[in-house]
Amino acid sequence: MKRIITIILSGVLCTGPGFAQNESDALRFSQKFFGSTARAGAMGGAFASLGGDFSSLGYNPAGIAVYRTTEFTFTPAFGYDDISSRYMGTRRSDTKYDFGMYNLGFVASFNNDNQTGWVGTNFGFGYNRYNNFNRNKVVEGVNFESSIADYFIAGPYGANGVYPDDLDPFWERLAFDTYVIDTVPGFPTWYETPVMLGQTQREVISTSGNTGEWLFSFGANYEHKLYLGATFGIESVNYTRNSNYSEFDELNLSDFDQLLFKKNLKTTGRGYSFKLGAIYRPVEFVRIGGSVHLPTFFTLTDEYHHQMESWFNSGDYYNAEPTNIQGNRIGPRLKEYSLTTPFRAIGGVAFMLPLQLGVVSVDYEYVDYTTMRLREIDGGYDFYHENQVIQDVYRPAGNIRAGAELRLGMFMVRGGFASYGSPYASGQLNEGAGYTVYSGGIGFRERTFYIDMGYTYTANEYYYMPYECAIIDPSFNQSSNSRFLLTTGIRF
Repeated sequence: MKRIITIILSGVLCTGPGFAQNESDALRFSQKFFGSTARAGAMGGAFASLGGDFSSLGYNPAGIAVYRTTEFTFTPAFGYDDISSRYMGTRRSDTKYDFGMYNLGFVASFNNDNQTGWVGTNFGFGYNRYNNFNRNKVVEGVNFESSIADYFIAGPYGANGVYPDDLDPFWERLAFDTYVIDTVPGFPTWYETPVMLGQTQREVISTSGNTGEWLFSFGANYEHKLYLGATFGIESVNYTRNSNYSEFDELNLSDFDQLLFKKNLKTTGRGYSFKLGAIYRPVEFVRIGGSVHLPTFFTLTDEYHHQMESWFNSGDYYNAEPTNIQGNRIGPRLKEYSLTTPFRAIGGVAFMLPLQLGVVSVDYEYVDYTTMRLREIDGGYDFYHENQVIQDVYRPAGNIRAGAELRLGMFMVRGGFASYGSPYASGQLNEGAGYTVYSGGIGFRERTFYIDMGYTYTANEYYYMPYECAIIDPSFNQSSNSRFLLTTGIRF
């Protein structure tokens, strides 16, 4: 028994590109979540007008000019991420733990005894981590509406209308070589599938890696009223995604038993960024800060490999990897391209509490995600479609961060909150997929040494489709991330 997916459904049944280097990749490496030290993390990352913390060098370089002493700091962190998914009425969840270095920095401070003019200059270099990609996710449910075979046949890059030798060896031809799809007898460019509707579908996804920045900063202090700073950054990308997608014929609908589609992607690269910032103290108890971030220009390399297996009740088993037209195996596909991230503008205000009891700080960040752009490096492809999709599905977003610190002698108590607006345009599936962050922490500080402990809890809800098809109900995912940070600092 086989199903024929008619050509009339092509482009209607299944939509969306099936290749890498798309709008999702652009967003993944353009979003930033600040707060790489325990103090900044505990205060929601609201440091645009405060400074004096190494995290601030990444989003308001003027923060380096606030330093009065030379300082070395480092921050290891431990975290775990939990994702719960609900797909076709079935709920699954999974967890992943990670440990890493979130901050390593050194600031050299040169202050004079003058009270007028330029009273100090500071230099700093080090590393801040922004994004963490360590997650596990399981999506599973019984689908009576569509199969991934429909995507291979009737998607925008699908098999219908294409001779078997011309199918993409990393996608549709894998399905053809494992008999997940096959040509209709007498019609060499028309395809059918033995996969009946009512399959149990399961996708197990594991991602890992991070984005971070090696930065070099300079700042100057004018009469302890105006602080100016600049940061040159070298940003790194390290991302791996392994997906195992399966369909099982548990209802015994046909001779087809199950399929397994393995997709492995590794993205690496680096980019260059430049930031300018200022902090001003109009009165003793108020600080006003602002910074601009020029776009980061990334050069990225994708390395991906796909494999498909299928089993039939007759005992037949097929295993296919990408091959050329002569049948010789093709190694992982490599693609080098560039990404330009959005311009950012950040502003903030902080209020010093009387008697040096603490501080309250609020930041606002503006990011226009419609300005992200993918570009070809070696020619041959213009990314026109992907860049049009970026403009259609994304929007400008506003991010709010707020934090407070209460000083009790040498001890500090901190709390914070942040809301990252959804980058998706109105009407998109994930138009409400923003992030909410709750944070807190404590600290101990004396003249030459300090230690801070911080905790952040990040929550996010979003929809996900194992394959993009108009007649598939997306899975609803609830993601939560807990991170514990420990910062140790030495002052000279």
